[in-house]
Amino acid sequence: MNEQSIQFWCPFRPNNKELKDIEEDVSEIGEIQQKLLDNHRNLHFLDRVAHQYQIAGGKVIFKVADELPAKLQGIGLFEAGAEYIGIGRISTGLGTPHLETDPDFLGIMVAFQTKNGHRVDFLAINDPTAPTDNHRDFMDVLHATAEAAGAELPVVGDWGERDIGNLIAAQKELADTLKDRMGWIKAGMTLMHISKQSLRTLRSRTAYQNYWTGIVEAGDTAGKFTMVPTKDEDRFPGLRPGERHLSEEWKKRQEEGAVEFLLYWIPYLNEDKTPTRDLTDRWEEEHKQLVGIIKFPKTILDSEEAKMWAILASEMGANPGNWVHNKENTIKEPATEFEVARKIAYQKSQEGRDALAPHLYRSVFDTGQISSDLAQELTKRRMEKEKAGHVSWAPST
Repeated sequence: MNEQSIQFWCPFRPNNKELKDIEEDVSEIGEIQQKLLDNHRNLHFLDRVAHQYQIAGGKVIFKVADELPAKLQGIGLFEAGAEYIGIGRISTGLGTPHLETDPDFLGIMVAFQTKNGHRVDFLAINDPTAPTDNHRDFMDVLHATAEAAGAELPVVGDWGERDIGNLIAAQKELADTLKDRMGWIKAGMTLMHISKQSLRTLRSRTAYQNYWTGIVEAGDTAGKFTMVPTKDEDRFPGLRPGERHLSEEWKKRQEEGAVEFLLYWIPYLNEDKTPTRDLTDRWEEEHKQLVGIIKFPKTILDSEEAKMWAILASEMGANPGNWVHNKENTIKEPATEFEVARKIAYQKSQEGRDALAPHLYRSVFDTGQISSDLAQELTKRRMEKEKAGHVSWAPST
């Protein structure tokens, strides 16, 4: 391996003007939230612009490997052999709300806190590529999703069969909006890529599958993380999988035992093998390195404690900006323009939907317990949304 190729990566260090320009690019997050609320009959509160529908959520545990790559050692959570309690969430990607038989990509969020009190979030989807190559195009996708929420959505019958006619109607609205914002050529390419991403979920019977993060900085290099199931148990769900087949399968799986993922670090090599500009191209990962294991512990998800953890996962926020980039924690912005835009967009989304303030649940990372005051706040939020008929989670959570 060529040392020069490894050092080719150059982090994005935005100045004030660049930050202001990026903030302007994502300034319509609130408008998209309102459009979703106006268009969808099952939304009664402002909510996430993506990853809105929760398949599962709860307590997670991260056990760091006893041996770590030198680039990671001592950065953030990465102390050999350390163990952390956190909060995890599985969601659909773009649907708002979402029948689990619809084509879409899935997302996972697992959030932890370092021993020094710094928040660290892993945000990943079940495809090794990003939906678009830049944040401006992704904003167009979010706008199109909000418009499509007003179309007739796919309907699942008594046996969970897919309604192809209604699916086509919803996809047409998405395509028309993208065409108006991007032009036919780019819209077609974007739709083809997102359709390819969604196939993984469409042909899966479980949300227990591989997930990949975006690009992060660690020390003086870049990389991605991938979460890999300890057992490959995915199968084709059949033509009648059931309206909530992913959440029901996850519930059964977690009640039978811990749901475990191996966490691997994929270090940057060069722009050909691990591109940081062409985000819709996948990274080579044969050189990935095991850095720990993340698990959702065995839990009876109908218990009151598990329900509180699930509500917390739904009501809290997450952000790609929650990261420690070097041992000194002196770098405050993500290392790519796309991730900086995501950081700002996530902040705007959380402000718009009145996400739970981080200080209300910070102690959870230290104690692994939900206090009575926090439980009271979570119950109040859940009851308000249930009373209004707001859908943001699977009925079993």
